[in-house]
Amino acid sequence: MNAHVVPCTNLAEYRERADAWTEGLPFPVLSGPSLDRYRSLFPEGELPRVETAPRAGTVISVGGDAGAAGRLLAAATGRTHRVVEPAGLARALAPLAGELVAVVGLAEDITASGDWPGAHGPVVGVVTARDLTALTCLVYRSLTAGAASEDRVFVATHPMLEDADLADTNEFEDILELGRRRPKLLVLKALGKECCAALPDGILCGRSDPIDAPPPPADPSYRHMPCMYGAGCHRADLDEDRRLPAAELHATVVFTHSCSSIAVGTNAYPHHVALGLGLLEGTAVAVVGALGVHIVQRGAQGDLEDALAEDLPLGRAVERLNERARPINGWLNRFGLLGDPGLVLGLPGGRAADAVAGPAEPADAAVRRDEEAVRDLAHLSNVVLPRLERLCWLEPGVDALAVEGFRIRVREAAEDLQAPDLASRVAGIETDLAAFQHATAAAIAHDIYVNGWNYGGPSLDGLREVSQRPMTCPNCARDRAALITMRHVVHAGLTVRTLQCRRCGDLWWTSEESDEPAFVLEGALDTDAVSGRVTGLSRTLRNDSEHVLRGGIGFAFAMRRFLGLPPEISAPISVLPGEKEEFTAEIDLVGHQPRPDVHTGVFIAIVNGAYIASSSMMRLAPAGSSEPVRPPETNFR
Repeated sequence: MNAHVVPCTNLAEYRERADAWTEGLPFPVLSGPSLDRYRSLFPEGELPRVETAPRAGTVISVGGDAGAAGRLLAAATGRTHRVVEPAGLARALAPLAGELVAVVGLAEDITASGDWPGAHGPVVGVVTARDLTALTCLVYRSLTAGAASEDRVFVATHPMLEDADLADTNEFEDILELGRRRPKLLVLKALGKECCAALPDGILCGRSDPIDAPPPPADPSYRHMPCMYGAGCHRADLDEDRRLPAAELHATVVFTHSCSSIAVGTNAYPHHVALGLGLLEGTAVAVVGALGVHIVQRGAQGDLEDALAEDLPLGRAVERLNERARPINGWLNRFGLLGDPGLVLGLPGGRAADAVAGPAEPADAAVRRDEEAVRDLAHLSNVVLPRLERLCWLEPGVDALAVEGFRIRVREAAEDLQAPDLASRVAGIETDLAAFQHATAAAIAHDIYVNGWNYGGPSLDGLREVSQRPMTCPNCARDRAALITMRHVVHAGLTVRTLQCRRCGDLWWTSEESDEPAFVLEGALDTDAVSGRVTGLSRTLRNDSEHVLRGGIGFAFAMRRFLGLPPEISAPISVLPGEKEEFTAEIDLVGHQPRPDVHTGVFIAIVNGAYIASSSMMRLAPAGSSEPVRPPETNFR
């Protein structure tokens, strides 16, 4: 007899030994194929001793047959244990929200409970199998998880999936090699469903028996694969040697990305063909996999590796996967755990091991950065670019092809929201878009200097006034201004607003769509200047929005190139949310000698896709004139 394990030949013996077991006694296990497969990992014949370190959480057994196995798991790890019938599982789990709960039971009893146990609130791991011999061996393996395991990760990916070129293999032949080696973490990114995970040249099958063996009777309401009718594998393109029963695959933990690889309690196919259950009849102690239809999330593998490297219990590791997947794919990216949620497996490295030496990034920093990048990309796609596309209607000088180029870049970035370089790609788009807007502002300012100012350009004829609201003019402080809103008759999304005064004329224009603009140019309309001096004309760009303003700002005298006025000036500008940034145009009236006059100028800004314009009147007096005494300047927006 093995010093550490006592194989039992019947259920009565197993129950008796399980009830009497304490630390130091041989650990009881029902003899069967699962124990034989595990024994094959130890060629010298000595099975490992169970580890009795405490584990967090609670153990709940479902159904009387599983009670002995659940009691052993709880006793070996210092956890409380209770037994419930399938109908009472949901009620037992409800008060344990957020806690680690190992649910121990045969697959048919878990299914009889009516749902995936994790749907009831706790952080659940389901310790389950198709029969008691496999279940008792799974409990034993979970208590000897550190034995006969290589500290490495092996990744097999279907060649049509993302990052296939980074996988250890895209070929079925290499998975067959795992029948002779046992990585600590096996990652399967394949196409599949409850019964299988497939590569183009082979299939990992949930059945542990020969494909032509008579299957056990199954409820006719289940979906049945051809093999259940004796018609062979549904992959008729493959020979039998290209089908690997999942139980023959060695790994400590298997992370599957194929659809419905975790389907205990919600299975649409008979348990006899379930991939997850087949893996648990091999040497795996746990299977982390997809619940239902699944969209592969690129970052999930790294999240799991990091969690294991941080010595998180498996239940908390899967909890992290779900928390990080939810903002991206939600229902289509839910993970479940078959195995003990309290097990701390450990894994050398993780993504942090590949980083350049330096302070470690907080575990959730990458997630926050990725979520921020997704929000920024959404803002570019849904707000900034539509504004720029509308701006092409207002300003014929705007490069519409360049705007479309940014649309293509945003669309390409959105095709892979789990890309590790997503944040840097979004930052690159924002930087280039800011430079484009600055160049656009500079070009508009130059055109104003040469040809004059005509906000709206060719679209003015298509704009129709849709509202008019009386306002107090911020320049003359009289009730003789109006806020005018105009909308284009062809482009319904093109809206322009302007503040007009019966005395002062133009005050500002904006293509921003909100009734109360979130970013505005503030400054005095009338400014006095004297020839032979340098005068500063200023505007402050105020950002009341929730996003950083990026783009360009400029100033030009309207159609004054031939009147001796200094040329246009522009600069890039960036304003944080809730902040202000001042731009001053230095007007050189020493090197340039325009005649005294009221010289009309325009400040324009192109920021976050919006076109803002603010009028300016420079009242230029001859050299030697004293500057007039004026009342305090008023600001306007």
